[in-house]
Amino acid sequence: MTVEIKETSATVRTLEITIPQADLTAPFEKKLSQYKKQVTLKGFRQGQVPKAMILKQFGESIRHEAVDEIVNKIVTEELKKANIIPVGPMKVVDFKDDKASDIALKVEVEMDPVIDIKGYADTGVTVPDAAITEAEVEDEYNRLMQMWSKDEHVDRAAAKGDVVVGNYIEVIIDGEKQELPENKEFRSLLGESASPGFDAGLVDAKAGETKEINFQYPEDHKEERYRGKTAQFKVEITDVRAIVPPTMDDAFLEQVGVKSVEELKQNLSDSLANQKENLVKNKAVNEAIDKIIEANPFEVPQARVYDLIRWSMNRNAQSEKDMVEPTEEQIKALAPEAIKEIKKHRILDFVATAEKIKPNQAAVDARLQDLANVYHVDFESLKAHFRQSGRINGLRDELRIQMAADFIVGIRPAAEETK
Repeated sequence: MTVEIKETSATVRTLEITIPQADLTAPFEKKLSQYKKQVTLKGFRQGQVPKAMILKQFGESIRHEAVDEIVNKIVTEELKKANIIPVGPMKVVDFKDDKASDIALKVEVEMDPVIDIKGYADTGVTVPDAAITEAEVEDEYNRLMQMWSKDEHVDRAAAKGDVVVGNYIEVIIDGEKQELPENKEFRSLLGESASPGFDAGLVDAKAGETKEINFQYPEDHKEERYRGKTAQFKVEITDVRAIVPPTMDDAFLEQVGVKSVEELKQNLSDSLANQKENLVKNKAVNEAIDKIIEANPFEVPQARVYDLIRWSMNRNAQSEKDMVEPTEEQIKALAPEAIKEIKKHRILDFVATAEKIKPNQAAVDARLQDLANVYHVDFESLKAHFRQSGRINGLRDELRIQMAADFIVGIRPAAEETK
C-alpha cells in the first residue's frame, strides 16, 4: 500500500492511494463471515446459507464494503499522522479497480488553512463615545408609557393620538378596486400609521359615520407596491378611543419593578447606554475585522460555508424532520456573509490564542448573573445547570472571543489582566 498527500489548495488535501489486491483478502473474508452469520435465504436457516450462494448474490456488496472499510481506515490514519483535521466528509474523486492490478483512488478532504494574522494589535479602529441624551431617555419613557397605556371609548370626534376603529367598505388604489380582506376591521392610531394621509382623513371622525378618504401613499411607504400611488377609501367608523396612560402610583411602580419614576428613568438610561455602547462597539469591531481580512487574505473551506448556512437556515427547527438542506441558489446568495463570519471567528480565535486571552471566573459569573436576571432564575441554580450540562465551556469560549474582539479595537485592560 502507498499513500501520497498532495496540497491541492490552501483548504484541500488530496490523498493518492494504491491498495494491493492482496490487502483486500482479510477484510473481505471478515465481511463474508459476517454475511454468512446474518443472511437468510429461502430453503436455508440463518447461518446455513452456502458460501457460494452468498458470494453469487452479495459478492459485489461485500467487496464494496471491504474496500470502503480499508479506505476509511487508511485516510483516518494518514490524516492523523499528517496532523490534518478534516472539516467535512471525504470525497472520492477518482477510483480504479479492475480486480487484478492494485486498486488506485484519489480522496479529497477539506481543512482549515493555517493562518498567521498580522496587524491585529493596531488596526487604527477605536470605539467612539456613546453618550445618551435626556431627550432619548424621555422618548423611551414616553414609548413605554404608550405601551403600558390602555385605550378607552370616548364620545367625541377623533383627534391626533386617538385610536379610530372601523371597517373597510371599499378600497380603490390607482383607480383599481381592491378585494377586501376577510376581516374588514381596522384600528388606526392617528399620527402613528405608515399612511399619514389615511390618518388625516380620520381626524374629526365620529362613531357611526361613513367617511370617504382620498390621499396619496408616501414614496417611502413600507410596502413597495403602494409607494406613491393614489388611494380612495370608504370606511365606516365604529368607535373612537382615547389613549389613557397608566397612573404612576405605588401599585404600578411595583408592577414594573421600581420604586420611583426617577429609578425607572435611570434604568431606561442605563439600558439605552448599554444598547448604544454595544452598537458602536460592534460597528467598530466589524470595521477592524474588515481591515484585518483585507490585510490577511485566506481561504475558507466550502464545507464550513455549507455547514454555517445550513445551521442558520435550521436554527429554529423543532425536530430533524423540519430540517432543510440549502439549495445551490441559497448557498450562492448566502455564501459571502457566511465566509465573512467564518473569517471573523477564525481571526478572533487567532488573536485570543496569540494574546493568551481567556475569561477569569469573575467574568464568567458576571455573564451568568446577566442571564439569571434576564430569565428570572436563581444564579447558583443556573451556574450549576451550565456546569452539569457542559454549557459552561461554550460560555467561556464565547467570552474569550468577545474579549479578543475588544482587543482589536483597543479595549485592553480586561483582556490583558487575564494573560
